[in-house]
Amino acid sequence: MRYLLDTNIISNATKPTPSQPLIEWMEEQMDEDLFISTLSLGEIRRGVLEKSAGKKRRQLEEWFHGPEGPQSLFRGRVLAFDEKAALIWARLMSEGTAAGRPRSAFDMVIAAIAEANDCVVVTDNEKHFPGVNILNPLRSARRRAATER
Repeated sequence: MRYLLDTNIISNATKPTPSQPLIEWMEEQMDEDLFISTLSLGEIRRGVLEKSAGKKRRQLEEWFHGPEGPQSLFRGRVLAFDEKAALIWARLMSEGTAAGRPRSAFDMVIAAIAEANDCVVVTDNEKHFPGVNILNPLRSARRRAATER
């Protein structure tokens, strides 16, 4: 299975104290099955650039450009919004409009990139991806914990 990580998953995984169920799920996956999108890369970079000058921003700059940053960790596994994804995006957006539930253009870019590359979107923002093939490792962990009780 191939997975496209939503930006919120990448952010969670890089927190000083990331979600334990997420880390456990990621450890079970093969690196070559985990991808990020060019949009997520841009969103992460934007977050770094919007930080005020100072120690925290310097640390984020070092992380972003360093061996643990997204470009290094996902080298060769950054998926682009290409022609195929653009056509899928148009369909996803029009389906939302037709159903009377407009969709976020950014979220549907990620969904379209995932579909174009046979990936499942990994997110904990399930409501942002209606009708899209998603996996929420945080919810799956909560369900497992509930059934084990």
